[in-house]
Order: sequence, then structure tokens, then C-alpha cells
Amino acid sequence: MGLLLRMAHVRARDLFSAALKPLGLKSYHYGALLVLRAKGPCSQRQLSEEMATDKSTMVRLVDDLERAGLITRTPVPADRRTHAITLTDTGRDMLRQADAVMEKTHDELLEGFSYAERQTLQDLLIRFTGYTHL
Repeated sequence: MGLLLRMAHVRARDLFSAALKPLGLKSYHYGALLVLRAKGPCSQRQLSEEMATDKSTMVRLVDDLERAGLITRTPVPADRRTHAITLTDTGRDMLRQADAVMEKTHDELLEGFSYAERQTLQDLLIRFTGYTHL
């Protein structure tokens, strides 16, 4: 089962990454933007935990998004060491474009599946992972 999940992940990631390339995004950038849209402003640590990503990877990811103008980092008044990461208007616009790419990619990946099968697969994956922020 583990190998099948890994193969599914690799197939989906590769297809989605290729589709995102014209937008200048990688799949993990999209994941971070999704979390920020779902949860609102959060710390880098919270974002890292939500995405199950190590600190050094998260630093590079947040730096990429900030350089692209998709997020801002602002100091949290109660804790000077912590910064709130927030989507910018440009980030929200980019996320809408990436959502359209994601929908097209899902359609391509699940081309042979009925709507009911797609829904069942999503429901099972949510139950399996416990991830409910879609």
C-alpha cells in the first residue's frame, strides 16, 4: 500500500509541477498558499507544522513567496521573534490562477474516474490523512 501511495504522489506531483511552471510556482508553493488561505495569517512555525515541512525547507519556501510578492511577513507585537505570514492581493490572484491549474490537473489525473469515484477517493484520503483543510 505504501508504494502505491508513493507512486500516486509522484505522478500527481510531477504532473502538477509541470502545469504550474508557467506561473513560476512549485507544488509546495501552492500548498503554502492554500494553507494561508484556509487558516489566515500564521507564523512560519505554524505553516511548517501544517505542511509537515522541516524548518530549513520552510525558510526557503517563505523567502521564495516573499520575493515573488505573494506573501508578507510582519512582526507579531506580542512576540518580536515571530512574524505573521499573510497572503497579499497578488498572492490571492496567483492562488486563483493556480486553483484553475489544479482543477485541470485533477481532471487529467482522474480522467477514468466517475464523479462518485473521485468523491470516494477524496473522502478516503481525508479519512486516511486526517487533513480537512481543503
